[in-house]
Amino acid sequence: MFVLDLTTPAVAYTVGLLQTDGSHEGNLDGKGRVSLELGVRDEQILNRIAEILPCYASIGYRTRTTNFATHYETATLRFYDQATRRAIASAGVPVGRKATSIEPPVGPIAEADYLRGLLDGDGSIGFTRKDEPFVGFVTASPAMAEYFCRTVQNVCGVTRTARPNKRDGAINVMVLNHAAAQLAAWAWYSPEVLGLERKSAAAQQVAEWSPVSQKAGRYGVPRKRWTADDDHVVMAYGQAAAARMLGRTLSSVSARRWRLRNRPDHDGPAGATVTP
Repeated sequence: MFVLDLTTPAVAYTVGLLQTDGSHEGNLDGKGRVSLELGVRDEQILNRIAEILPCYASIGYRTRTTNFATHYETATLRFYDQATRRAIASAGVPVGRKATSIEPPVGPIAEADYLRGLLDGDGSIGFTRKDEPFVGFVTASPAMAEYFCRTVQNVCGVTRTARPNKRDGAINVMVLNHAAAQLAAWAWYSPEVLGLERKSAAAQQVAEWSPVSQKAGRYGVPRKRWTADDDHVVMAYGQAAAARMLGRTLSSVSARRWRLRNRPDHDGPAGATVTP
């Protein structure tokens, strides 16, 4: 029986994303399909996942009406291979409705990458109106909520409790400030990790947060936006020199350079302060 190696970062990430944003239809003993539909703006991750799957996968497109847009364009990754579907199911992506029943995989797993997949699917990261950095995760599965709380405890040393809300039973768990910065730095540990570019950019800003002096306020330093002149320095000088010239950390310069090199239009981070 084909088994997925969940200690491989890309595999662990893919399972986390499929558990939150994917669907598995059909029958494990017959025909079936695994699908992952995202907005066209996130198409790049579908191409990356298609490359690492051990079977053929196709990507299709459609435009539909949602509660938020009349012409919402999406891209959908699909694969049908039975052996791969069985392995995906064993890893925690069952056939049928899964919102309340999904559980973390059993056994060794690349934890940071798996959590990043969950957050790319059902998480949010950014800054509140008070400029506090946060990382949040929403789920209908008690097991997944408990897993997130346990990971926060292990990584950040803070305790969170998973309680469903009365309206729809969803469980929304959030960490702020130091804990958010620690969790973002842990899950997005390198600019090259597999993930959604827009959330990676938001995670970099959250990870760089540090407390301000009493005079400045109690929440967090204002985020420093990248300008065209900053980008010129990043690309024209070495990382250490650029960091000194711009008053930034080496990790932020490294992440910015990577994003510029991998974006044909060289756009900066999105202006939104919250990345769902």
